[in-house]
Amino acid sequence: MTNRLNFIADPELAAVSGLLQERLDGWVGGLDPSGFDQLLDPVMQTALHRSFTVVNGAEGTVWLIDQSGENLVAVFNSGPQAEKLIGFKQPLGKGIISMVYSHERPYCENDIAKEKDGNTHDNTLDKKIGTTTAAMIAVPFYFGFGLRGVISCVQLENQEDASGFDSKNVDEISAAVSVVERLIDGRLITAALGLEDA
Repeated sequence: MTNRLNFIADPELAAVSGLLQERLDGWVGGLDPSGFDQLLDPVMQTALHRSFTVVNGAEGTVWLIDQSGENLVAVFNSGPQAEKLIGFKQPLGKGIISMVYSHERPYCENDIAKEKDGNTHDNTLDKKIGTTTAAMIAVPFYFGFGLRGVISCVQLENQEDASGFDSKNVDEISAAVSVVERLIDGRLITAALGLEDA
């Protein structure tokens, strides 16, 4: 006979849950975005890459809020111009990813390049790296018990088979983001409890 998993909180561990949450928030809240690569291990990167490919994205980017709370900083990119893109700061209040961060809701937009007036897309990054975004999915990114940034996936104007995104694509990216969030939280909790090498 086998026992079922029991997900009822252990009273002794539950007593320190507030302290654990406070410690993790302190770690993550003080994280310099340039140090995020220490958290995003190859397994997490593979999960994101796979998802970006499944939805026919040209590339995907992880954006973290900086310590000032004024910018989303590109800390990971799966595309060929990642070196140019990493470190780019998107001011809050400008662009789709800022809107997703503020509203904490996934967003999908197609035909970005064709829209001129009232377009929510900020093309500053496109100009910097010489691309034109045609479609975008952006999903809020939580870990360490809080909202920490946004993960976006784009199709580019000159990309073959770039027919835009649909709701299934949004679900796919959201699911991958959720997996990465859980993996990061697992790493943080394991480290905080001193179980990294267990």
